[in-house]
Amino acid sequence: MSIPTICNEGCNEHFTIEQFEIEQMNDGVEQTYFECTHCNHRYVAYYTDPKIRKLQANIRNIGRGSSKTNTAMMMIGENTRLMNELRKRMEGQNSD
Repeated sequence: MSIPTICNEGCNEHFTIEQFEIEQMNDGVEQTYFECTHCNHRYVAYYTDPKIRKLQANIRNIGRGSSKTNTAMMMIGENTRLMNELRKRMEGQNSD
């Protein structure tokens, strides 16, 4: 993987994301992130917890079929909702 990007929240330098890192947090939560290679500013891509990772595995299994079903689409929506809620909780934001 090689993704060109710019550090728009730190030093404003261009750099390439070569890989995402994963940090284990409390209660089985994993933070997936990358850092600017110039100033080490951390950009959080997403958070997952055991429930989200299990749901993602189920979505991948369903996705191996020839067409996406309504069930898969509902699971994807649920996954998005859970990931947004977890980000708010981990970053100290109030839920709406």
